[in-house]
Amino acid sequence: MSNIGVRKEFHDFGKYIQVAAILTIVSITTGIAGFIALIFIFIAMGSLKRANYTLNNSLLHEFRSKYIKGFISRICGTVVLITGGVNLALFFFIPTSFPIYISLSVPIILMISGIVFIYVGVAAEMKAWKNLKIFFENNFKMFPANISEEAIKGCDKLKTGTLLSSLGFLIVPAIIGFIYQVKGYFMLATLNKLSTNDAPESSELQADLYKPQPIKKPERKINFCPNCGAKLSELGKFCALCGSEIS
Repeated sequence: MSNIGVRKEFHDFGKYIQVAAILTIVSITTGIAGFIALIFIFIAMGSLKRANYTLNNSLLHEFRSKYIKGFISRICGTVVLITGGVNLALFFFIPTSFPIYISLSVPIILMISGIVFIYVGVAAEMKAWKNLKIFFENNFKMFPANISEEAIKGCDKLKTGTLLSSLGFLIVPAIIGFIYQVKGYFMLATLNKLSTNDAPESSELQADLYKPQPIKKPERKINFCPNCGAKLSELGKFCALCGSEIS
């Protein structure tokens, strides 16, 4: 893949992240939008994967790897937590022959395990955004300055937003985290401007065009002596016949 191909993949990454940002906002009213937003985030990951075929950058690889691991860990943790909560609720409504310490310990262990899985996933996702930030810092000159700056700030916002959003039991931090995540997505989405920002301006193109050089007229040579009319041999400054000086 050429450098142009790499820029195109980063452009597509920004485009898909922008769609994910919009769907994340819409998810306030409908949960299905949040699910579709996750799909677009993983599609964006595919663009980075293709770009990394050429770049072979460990930070990009770690970003994708840790984000996916964090996502899986959070999903598993949520399922385990809900399972523990349901079992705990059933304990109070459905009689059981098991001793009370066994009946209570199982759902509590499940709930604790679920919380641990969730926060392991949160830590992995935060590390992922940190790796992507370091990539943009280390390759600042690879993109236009304004895009690199926005991408770096966006990764910071997403890292902070991931942490705050995980505090869902505290309403205010969760709301702030949601805002940070949306803002971070839109900052990363500036990568979709790469195709226009990287195009050379017309003045730059004209500077490389071939400039015609003026044609020099050949100097007229004197073939005959102006004094006696004898043909000159073009050797020396005097006529061989009459001795006149040839100017």
